Amino acid sequence: MFPAALVIAAWLWAAASKKIALLWLGILLSAYFIVGVTKILFKGWGIGLHGLDIAVFSGHATNASLVFTVMLSLLCQQIHPRLRWPAFGVGVLLTWWLSIDYIGLTIHPLPEAIAGALVGTVAAWVFLMMLSHYNVGKIPRPALVMGLAAVLVCSLSPKYSAERLLDRIAISLSGAEQAFKRSS
Repeated sequence: MFPAALVIAAWLWAAASKKIALLWLGILLSAYFIVGVTKILFKGWGIGLHGLDIAVFSGHATNASLVFTVMLSLLCQQIHPRLRWPAFGVGVLLTWWLSIDYIGLTIHPLPEAIAGALVGTVAAWVFLMMLSHYNVGKIPRPALVMGLAAVLVCSLSPKYSAERLLDRIAISLSGAEQAFKRSS
């Protein structure tokens, strides 16, 4: 999803301004920061919301809920500006379904998937609310096609996980011998 997030930034740069592209990246990095902090706290010190069965917030669910929802909204806005919010609603429904029915059953416990989806949805909503104060033009067709092609190619490529990097950061900060892991 990170390549798709960069495509969104490029589209915003081309259709609106450098300022809006940087706003998008700021909101994206803020959501990633929230997820990263929960992972470092758990991996380094075992700190989580154990009463809610949450060790970490799911980055998978955050990414899907934020990036896919904003991308869908921007693409539908190209058809008609009034489609931005209905597309947001459809994106939220689809990504929450994915978070609950797939991520919450195969990658993370359900509460972690829901927490990640909540972070991503709130970040997407905040971004689209802020975006509504700006005039976003049409994404130039070459940029649109190149961006969608890049997303397709990246979706077929091997994926990078930041888990090992987060393990090293957590161990380094906490002084633990190894990262905490969820008990099975």
